[in-house]
Formats: sequence, structure tokens, C-alpha cells
Amino acid sequence: MANTFPAALTAEFVADEAITTLGPVLSAIDAFTYNAPVDQISPGSKVQVPVVTAGATAQTDPTNYESNADSTKVAREVTVSQHSVSFHVTQAELNNGHRLRSLIRKNLQVIGNACRDAVFAPITAANYGAAVLDSTAADFEAADLKTIWAEGKDFPTKNLIIDGAYFAKLLPTNAESFLPGSRGAYGFDSIAMNNRWDGADSDVIGYFGSSDSLAIASGEPVMDDEIQDLLSVYEAIELPGGLVAYASSWTSLSTRKRFMNISVMLGASVGDATAGKIITNGV
Repeated sequence: MANTFPAALTAEFVADEAITTLGPVLSAIDAFTYNAPVDQISPGSKVQVPVVTAGATAQTDPTNYESNADSTKVAREVTVSQHSVSFHVTQAELNNGHRLRSLIRKNLQVIGNACRDAVFAPITAANYGAAVLDSTAADFEAADLKTIWAEGKDFPTKNLIIDGAYFAKLLPTNAESFLPGSRGAYGFDSIAMNNRWDGADSDVIGYFGSSDSLAIASGEPVMDDEIQDLLSVYEAIELPGGLVAYASSWTSLSTRKRFMNISVMLGASVGDATAGKIITNGV
């Protein structure tokens, strides 16, 4: 496939910096259980995230401190996939002043979208039950946060992610009002805006959960040492929202095209299903 660059953009007229069109606003994922294996992992790898479901039995005035000491764990299996985007600039395009760096921001949006879809894939009614709130953006108001909070009153941490049309209803109206993103605003540990919900159920526009409700695994892609030595660039970069990606760059000797790849090893699964709630769009 060829790039789509207009003829008007020639070496004489190409600016050093490019304007990148808007992409979705993606919320941070570091409010949820996140595991980053030290070793490189390959596509299809299974990462086991332990979930402690039961502790030992409490005793009153015990005479034996070694009895009733058993706890219970279950394993949540997270399948990790490689999410990747590659892009290039040809020798002719380089001659006309186009640079690979001008394409980086847009392609970071592309890989960010793919990663967010993977993280939100478990956010379904099948996993977390009926919606804690079903409301259109027009009907949503700050008072609805009380309903949401009450449904998670036993959650050890209370993190809310919500679509921008709903988030707008929480914006302060004076200097004394809460800032929605502030820790503790409206009684939540965090409130974040997210404008892309493609990975979740089709009617989901929000998620409310404890940090243990969602299990996310990520790591470095497997790469042969000899291949890595041939790359002109290979480094870790942080995507918006806290995920770490790995960027590599190289030049084709036969065509002199400049290539760049951004890859993320990532998977997500239900953590504690009792500690998460979905919010739907009222349609």
C-alpha cells in the first residue's frame, strides 16, 4: 500500500512539524490491577493473575494459632496478544521533505485505540451483571453519581471511567465545585473520561470498579537479539493511559524506505467480578 500524500506537499513547502487530527480521549488504566512481566512474552502467552477469594477463619480467644489458617486463591488467565502498527516513508517522499516523525502521533493514536479495545473487552454485562445505571447523556446529572457510588459502597477503591458527554455534566460551575478528575471528587478515588468504548458491550459508556475488578497483563515483545541489533531504534515509550509500547525503526536497503513499528503485548480479563459495574447509554 502507498501513503496518501498530496502533491502540494513538496520539499519546498513541507513544514518541520505536522498537525495531527483529533483522536479519542483514552482514560488511564493504572487504576486497575496491572502486571508487567520482566521477561519478553510472545503472542498467545497466558499470564496467570491470582485472585484471593477467601481468607482464613477468624477466632476468638484461640488456643491453637495454627488451626483454621487456610486461604483460597483462584487464577484469572489473561491471554496476551501483540497489538502492532507499522508505517513508512518512501525514498521519493523523503526527497520531497516528508519525515517519519510527522506520522508518529497519529499512529500512536491508532495503537492506543487497539490497546484500549483489548483492555475494555471484558467490560460486558455477561462478566459484571446488569448496569448500575442506564441513562442517556441528556438525562444524566451529577446526582446519579450517588446511585453509582452506593452500588459499590463495599469496593475498597472506587474508580469511575465515563464517556465525555456524561463527564461534561460533572464540570464545575464555580470555583468551589469539585474538579471531576481530582482524587476524592464526589467520593470517588478517581473519575476519568474515555471517549472510545468499542471493545466493551455496544451500549456501555462507563465502568465503575475497584482496582481488583479488571486484570491487565502487558510486557515486551519477543525479539531475536540479531534482529534487534539491525534496528536503528529500539526503545520503550509510554502511551497515553500508562501502557508501555516498544518502538523500532529501520531502513529497507533495497527500497530505502524508512519504517517504524510500535508494538504492545497486552491482554485483559475479569479480575474480581463482584467489584465492577457497567454503565449503559439508556438506549
